[in-house]
Amino acid sequence: MHLYAITRGIKNDVDRFITLLQGAFLPYDKAKVVQVAVRPVQLWEIVFPEEHKDIMLTTVLGGDASMKGITNQPKHRKWVAMIRKVLGVQKIPKYKTDRQLPCAGAKLNMEVVGVGIKEDYKKDGLERL
Repeated sequence: MHLYAITRGIKNDVDRFITLLQGAFLPYDKAKVVQVAVRPVQLWEIVFPEEHKDIMLTTVLGGDASMKGITNQPKHRKWVAMIRKVLGVQKIPKYKTDRQLPCAGAKLNMEVVGVGIKEDYKKDGLERL
């Protein structure tokens, strides 16, 4: 069973609660136990200068031409589209995948889904990050 919940509160208290929760074990299949799996579902806004769009999209979403940040769960794609609409952002555009930041290799055991992108407001020719 999967329970989805939203937390709000002092970060230290939220972190302590999650740490204690993920340390819990429950009986499973008669003589077995299973650890409670606490998997964050987080929405991030990653802000960077437009000139670095390709390297950032490759770093965060990957360079695999078949997926590029699209969720592995087809039934979740409609939810991603709805979130994109609520945020008022555009679909992820095509991008060059020839370079990425070193942290790109740290995405083991996780899925990164590209929700959308938007351009910054510009004033006097300068992006307002």
